[in-house]
Formats: sequence, C-alpha cells, structure tokens
Amino acid sequence: MAQRWTDEMLDRQAEENTRAFRELREAIGRLETQVAANTQAIAELREGQAMMMQIVMQQQTNIQELRQDTRRILDALINPPPMNGHH
Repeated sequence: MAQRWTDEMLDRQAEENTRAFRELREAIGRLETQVAANTQAIAELREGQAMMMQIVMQQQTNIQELRQDTRRILDALINPPPMNGHH
C-alpha cells in the first residue's frame, strides 16, 4: 500500500530540504574560505622557496669565490714569487 504524502509531510520535507541546503551553502562557504587561505599560503611558500633558491645560488657563488681565493693563497704560499729578481 503506497503512502500518501500529506500537506504536513510535504511541509516537513520542504523544511528539511531548506535546512540541508542552508547547511550545504554554509559548508561550501567554509570550504571556499579554506581554499582561499590555502591558495594564499601556497603563494607565500612559493615566494619563500624562490627566496631560498636565490640564497642557495648566492652561497654557491660565494663558495666558488672562496675556493678560488684559497687556491690563489695556497699557490702563493707554495710557490712564492721571486723577491727583487732573486729566487
């Protein structure tokens, strides 16, 4: 035997649907807020990563320069230039 929908049942179902849609809208709003915050955090992380890469590249350049300077100093200590034309 099929159940017949009374006006009261239809009203109750409409209220439940309205409440469910409102909850969904609120949840979507919270998710949108979280997505925006995550997007901002990702942008900041990428910016920080780019800065770190610049620092690492500068450090590598500094290390190379230090190595070259060290080699020159060691070469000068091991093979000093002649003084006043004498060996």
